[in-house]
Amino acid sequence: MRFTDTLRRKAHAIWEANFNHAFVQGIGDGSLDEEKFKFYLAQDYVYLKDFCRFLAIAVAKGHDLNVMGRFSDLLGLTLKVEMDLHRSICSDFGISSEELEQTEPAPYCLAYSSYLLRIAYEGDFLDLLAAFLPCEWGYVEIGTRLKTKGIPEHPHYAKWIETYASAEFRELTESIKELFNELTRGASKEKLDRLQEIFNFSSRWERLFWEMAWNRQTWIA
Repeated sequence: MRFTDTLRRKAHAIWEANFNHAFVQGIGDGSLDEEKFKFYLAQDYVYLKDFCRFLAIAVAKGHDLNVMGRFSDLLGLTLKVEMDLHRSICSDFGISSEELEQTEPAPYCLAYSSYLLRIAYEGDFLDLLAAFLPCEWGYVEIGTRLKTKGIPEHPHYAKWIETYASAEFRELTESIKELFNELTRGASKEKLDRLQEIFNFSSRWERLFWEMAWNRQTWIA
């Protein structure tokens, strides 16, 4: 069994809770309150800026040019596709690029991105990959599963699903999983357990991000 299969199996309950969250299912059937989606888009935009910094560290820590190239491609995809998607949809909702840039991170948004950056700076390349996968792989899985159930009539939710279910995102994610499996061959049980722990934490942060968006959670004061 590939190590990524083991990671996913042991985190199955967390990932199923993520997929079945009311926010995710609301995107899938088109029923999600648009105000919640707008809140999510703005917060995810803020998150993606730190995620791009995280990917830049991955490029720097890559052990060869091939690996550096893969993460450079992913960084470009995030900057040019994901963030453009957010700006485009927000524009449709009357939210300008200037407003997006002025958005302050909500508590779970800041906590999640801070966790990723801490792992990236303090850990090794395998730690970084374990923290990274729940976000990238998780979105591809959610987009693909939602698409299988049927695309909603809501144009923005349909566009969101189509983006993350796209062959481009799926192929890049599979290549990173393949790399992770190659690099973990022969790793000690202690190291593999640590990677599972990091993977689980990032998976839980994904759920908290959906919860934050569902409740439009902000700072108390």
